[in-house]
Amino acid sequence: MVGHLNKRRWHVVMLMLLTFAMILPGLASLPVIDRDEARYAQASVQMAESGDLLNIRFQDDARNKKPAGVYWAQTAMIKVFARDGERRIWAQRLPSVLGALISILALYWGGLRMVGRKAALIAAALFATSLIFVFEGHIAKTDALLCAATTVIFAGLGRLRNGGGGREVWAVWVALGLSIMIKGPIGLLLVGLSLGTLWAWERNLKWARPLLNWKAILVFILIWLPWAITIFIATDGAFFVESLGNDLGGKIVSGQENHGAPPGAHSLAIWVTLWPASLFLLPGLVYAIKSVRSSSAKAQTNSAVVRAMRFGLAWVIPFWIVIELMPTKLPHYGLPVFPALCLMMGAAILTMKQIGGFGISRVINGLIFLIFTTIIIGGLLYTQSLYGEMETMWISYAICAVASLAAIVATFSLWAGKVTLSTGAALIASLVIMGGSYGYILPQIEAFKTSERMGAALDSFAPEIDSSDIHSPHFKEPSLVYHLGMGINVKDHDVDLSNGSLVILNTRRKETEAITAALETSAKTRGLCLAASDITKGFNYSKGNPLNLVILREAPCLGQTVTEQP
Repeated sequence: MVGHLNKRRWHVVMLMLLTFAMILPGLASLPVIDRDEARYAQASVQMAESGDLLNIRFQDDARNKKPAGVYWAQTAMIKVFARDGERRIWAQRLPSVLGALISILALYWGGLRMVGRKAALIAAALFATSLIFVFEGHIAKTDALLCAATTVIFAGLGRLRNGGGGREVWAVWVALGLSIMIKGPIGLLLVGLSLGTLWAWERNLKWARPLLNWKAILVFILIWLPWAITIFIATDGAFFVESLGNDLGGKIVSGQENHGAPPGAHSLAIWVTLWPASLFLLPGLVYAIKSVRSSSAKAQTNSAVVRAMRFGLAWVIPFWIVIELMPTKLPHYGLPVFPALCLMMGAAILTMKQIGGFGISRVINGLIFLIFTTIIIGGLLYTQSLYGEMETMWISYAICAVASLAAIVATFSLWAGKVTLSTGAALIASLVIMGGSYGYILPQIEAFKTSERMGAALDSFAPEIDSSDIHSPHFKEPSLVYHLGMGINVKDHDVDLSNGSLVILNTRRKETEAITAALETSAKTRGLCLAASDITKGFNYSKGNPLNLVILREAPCLGQTVTEQP
């Protein structure tokens, strides 16, 4: 017993170190990601500066999309780590780091009771190194925290099916309440779908009766109801109309913000979003299905693994159908069910290690894995070659070469039945490519730091200008607001520099020449000329557009007009 306890402690330490190794590189150096991260980050800054913890705003507009949980978490980090109005995006990303860590530890905790210590360790390691998990752990928005809450719910319910008690009941209800404060009804939907599926499958939910704990239910209600009542009164119901009706409802009936995709898109994307764990996806699904269909499974109704696989399938399948049918699709939508898939894969890997098998699924999965590994690494190298510095490109090639070699070893080892080597090589491939990408490749691409560089250009060109005197009718990304201040005008409008303000224009736009000519004419009426900054070249990856940004302002003429045309 003592030996098992010590091993579990070591496993926890190992998983914590692995999670930090995946999440911390690039946390401070990665630029603010447009669009959602910048919106969350700026709204949290405004909440911290105003002291208004109820109303969520981006500039002067109400942001009635998600509950206040993530904004409160970011605001707390701003208060602790950012002084005198200084903006530190790494501080606002810390709640996501915490969410990532809780997700991994919760998966291991649940897996101990459901599939055993070794399979739980493998599952947690696979999840900790998966592409979308690492990405969400790096950025300041809701999904890493939601993943933490839903993974605790999954682990708590899974343990409850396998002999858990009061601790699991409290974990489920508290996490469910927090999930509402983070992202509304998603956690409730997931639990409702899985329990409904299990009831239809087994016609027996006696194991869930301990959940009828009135004290835990009361705490669950108290987590979110006071805020819900207060925000309803403060906004006269507008928050829920916009959040549930326009935001969530809009995603259900149509593809919002050009994120529409046909059914099946998530099933295709999972080979990338769950990479490199996706190397074992088909064996994991085959293992789960065979476990619940075999004659021994029917006979051994009390088998912990069979109950775990049934619960895992009930957790994944109905939710997956829902997100596939939704017109709006984003890569992170499947994240709440990935822990269950990783648990299936962990159990399958342990089985393959002990008795082999899964020959056809291993071959097919390996081929798919190689194809999507090529796409991932090829895309990274293409981005580096297009926007990175030529002098340091060899470092990116070295990183990708090592990761590619590890991925190839992982695939061929899986085909050869050397599952331990395959798993280790897959984890190494992820450690190398994720650490290299977030720690070096992406932060050194200056074209992706357009807003940050515009802040530096403004400090040099017009340090006395307040953000309320800045117009940016061409480049309107939320990250510009985050770096320059909430007063900046990023809406379409007629530009007027007569009051001492300035404008940021994209010289690649056709209308820039006409706007510049009109501004010059206007300045001449006051005996002034236009002064122009150096051009800042960048790339708007949200729209896929290259940028040549120039700052214009009126200034005294020095013998001739100081302008810089594209």
